[in-house]
Amino acid sequence: MSGTEEGREIVKELNHRGKELLTTVATEYGFEIYDKMGLGHLCLQGGLDVNGLSKLIRNKKIETLIDATHPYATQASLNAIKACKESGIEYIRFQRDETTVEDQPFIHIVKSIDDAVEWCSKSDRERILLATGFKSVEKFVKLKNEKEIYVRILPVPDHIVQCIKMGIKSSNILALQGPFSLELNKAMFKQYKIDIVITKDSGNVGGVPEKIQAAKEMGIDVVIIKRQEIEYPIKYSSIEEVFSKLGL
Repeated sequence: MSGTEEGREIVKELNHRGKELLTTVATEYGFEIYDKMGLGHLCLQGGLDVNGLSKLIRNKKIETLIDATHPYATQASLNAIKACKESGIEYIRFQRDETTVEDQPFIHIVKSIDDAVEWCSKSDRERILLATGFKSVEKFVKLKNEKEIYVRILPVPDHIVQCIKMGIKSSNILALQGPFSLELNKAMFKQYKIDIVITKDSGNVGGVPEKIQAAKEMGIDVVIIKRQEIEYPIKYSSIEEVFSKLGL
C-alpha cells in the first residue's frame, strides 16, 4: 500500500529484484506517478476498506502486505491491519520518523485539525497557509470570513474545483507537488504575506524542517498537527529494515 515517496522506492526495488507484487494508491494522481515510472501495470487505484483488502489478498494470493501509506492515512492503516489479521498474512508497517521539533515560541503543537482551526480562530494573525492537504480544507473554510486562507494542495483538478466550491478563492490555491525547499517556502510566505502555517508532521522527507526554518526566519507562527497513535503489529522506519524483514 503506497502513497509516499518511500513506498514508491520499495515498489521500484522489489520490482527490480524480480519479486511478484502489486501496489495500491488512493488517487488518480498517485496512479499517474507510477505510470510515469513505467510501473502502472503494477498499480491499482482506489481506496479499499477491510472487505476490499481481504478480497484482494485472497484473489491475488498475497502473502505479505507492506503498509507504506502516509503517516496521517490512519484509516487505511487500520483497515490493513484488520484485513491481514483476518486473512492470516504478514503485515509490515513502514513509517518515516517524526520530525524533531525544538520547543520554541513560534511553534504550536495541537492534537487534531479541529484544534488547529480553534487555535487560528483565537489568533490575532490573519493570513493562513494551510499545507495539510485537500482533506483538511473543509474544516478551515469556516474561518474564511474572518481570515485570509491560502491552501497548498496537490495539482489534482477535482480538488481545485472542490476548493473553489467550498469558498476558497482561486487566487488563494497553490496547486503544487512538494516537498519544497527552504528558499521556495520563504518565497511563497513572502509573496502571500503568510503569518500562520498549518502543517502535519510528515517527517523530514515531507519537507517539515524546511517549513519550520522558513517560518522561523520570517517570524511566522507554525501550527503542527500531531500524528494519531496506532498500535502497529510491526513497524520500521527505514527501507533497509523492511527488506531485511523480507529476507532480501
